[in-house]
Amino acid sequence: MHETGVQKTDARKTDEQKVHARKAGMREEGMDMNRRTFLKGVALFGGSAAALGLAGCAPKQASEAKETDVSGGGAMPGFMVAPSPITEFAATHDHEIVVVGAGVAGVSAVMAAAEMGADVALLQKQGTPESSGNMAASVAPDVSEAGKSALVSFLITKSNHRSKRELIQAWADNSYEAITWFADKALAAGVEVNENEPDAERTINVNDYPVHLHANTYFGVGHDQVVKALADTMEALGASCHYECPAVQLVQDESGRVTGVVAQNADGDHELFNASKGVVLATGSYENDEEMVAYYSPDSVVLGFGFPGRDGDGHKMGMWAGGQMEPAPHAMMVHDWRVCRADAPFLMVNYAGKRFMCEGPLQGYINKYLRPMIQEAGEVAHTAFTLVDAKWREQAAEWQKDDPLIDIHNVKWYFEGQTWAECVKAMEEDPEAGWTVDPAAIEETVARYNELCAQGADEDYGKSPRYMRALDTPPFAIIPRNFDSSMPMGGIIVNADNMVLDKDSMPIPGLFAVGNTAGPFYGGTDYPMDVLGLSIGRAITNGYCAGKYLAGQ
Repeated sequence: MHETGVQKTDARKTDEQKVHARKAGMREEGMDMNRRTFLKGVALFGGSAAALGLAGCAPKQASEAKETDVSGGGAMPGFMVAPSPITEFAATHDHEIVVVGAGVAGVSAVMAAAEMGADVALLQKQGTPESSGNMAASVAPDVSEAGKSALVSFLITKSNHRSKRELIQAWADNSYEAITWFADKALAAGVEVNENEPDAERTINVNDYPVHLHANTYFGVGHDQVVKALADTMEALGASCHYECPAVQLVQDESGRVTGVVAQNADGDHELFNASKGVVLATGSYENDEEMVAYYSPDSVVLGFGFPGRDGDGHKMGMWAGGQMEPAPHAMMVHDWRVCRADAPFLMVNYAGKRFMCEGPLQGYINKYLRPMIQEAGEVAHTAFTLVDAKWREQAAEWQKDDPLIDIHNVKWYFEGQTWAECVKAMEEDPEAGWTVDPAAIEETVARYNELCAQGADEDYGKSPRYMRALDTPPFAIIPRNFDSSMPMGGIIVNADNMVLDKDSMPIPGLFAVGNTAGPFYGGTDYPMDVLGLSIGRAITNGYCAGKYLAGQ
């Protein structure tokens, strides 16, 4: 653990040398590309590429366009086009650091910087801080360096080898310090972690190294209530918090350094927030910008959209300032929203009562099997069903001894009966459920499955014989599995210190991105749920590290 709480790497030193070279005029190639002042960050679509030439400098205008990597392929979409500059302000505020967004990443950045004595302003487009998620993962300090490295390699493998190693390493090195610090702040604000939560302490085996994972858990409360409770903490630390005040534009000087943010106040007027040390983009994902989702995460289009207000504001502002989005396709997070977690290789059937996969993938990957069915059958296919009999909890406990990723403790909704028809009837009678499946089809599927279990070989899908257990002991139960929305997890490319990088992999001075605004932390088409709470844990960690880094400048 470094004294600043920020992972230091040789790559960062190289980036700093490049920044110094650029400031000194040692690089001439591409220098004109960085001359830009005001880059509007609101979601305006359909503009022409010529509009890129409208963004200008104060006091002079810049006529050249920013070069943006069209990593999704095809013509440049509207969200990449930088709108015209805003030059008139109702008020001007001078600060050292401006943080845009009040989720867990932004709140962490504000608190970390403010408690070090920095002058920090927070801009939040909603009326309060907002977040989601229940768990925040970290690597416990008793994990060996080899175990930590193995975990980093494991997560890269789970992301199709497309992750940037230094970003995952920075989380692994700093996460325990960050999330325990965050939990202390939350406790002081009146929010306690869950007592006796089984997943708060987990040890998994990675390449024969034991890896102890520690998590903050807020089931029943959620990180949304935690960040709302921390609103007073930020102000008590001296931060200037502005709500219903969305950032709409970044400000850069002639050298390309980001020097501030333009925001729109509740009256519709624009205000300038200068940032002498830097701006941190912490606006979350882009899941409600349909154009961005279709461009970077086409699988998500089929599954539907999620949390309101996550419109990619930070991604757009970062790109318009010269930052680069990680290549498509972006990973997407898809939870079993109703049940939370039923990760065990029990028999599973689709909306038609038919088996459709070799059971065993964690919940985050099941959407890939459902997506073609959703395209064919529509909304009804968003729900699948896990089928179990009276022995299911004992079976899961047995399997978990060898595989700690098998987990059913958080199964909240299931429907029991002495027959499959009774299970279906109980589900149909639940006013909160709204699902059904043909019991005759289930009986046919179970009969075939029990036949395969008896012969000890899964001729249909090849599942391991150790998981082939007949469903023959009532009461039976149906566990509904609903996968009806997704959250893309791609971001602006950053280095280990959360500095936004341009097309030459050089840091844009004064510009940082954290949480789901930054990448490439993931890389596969699916968010790896093998480490529970990774997304929130990563967001708290790099928000914390970015705040400390900037405050120390």
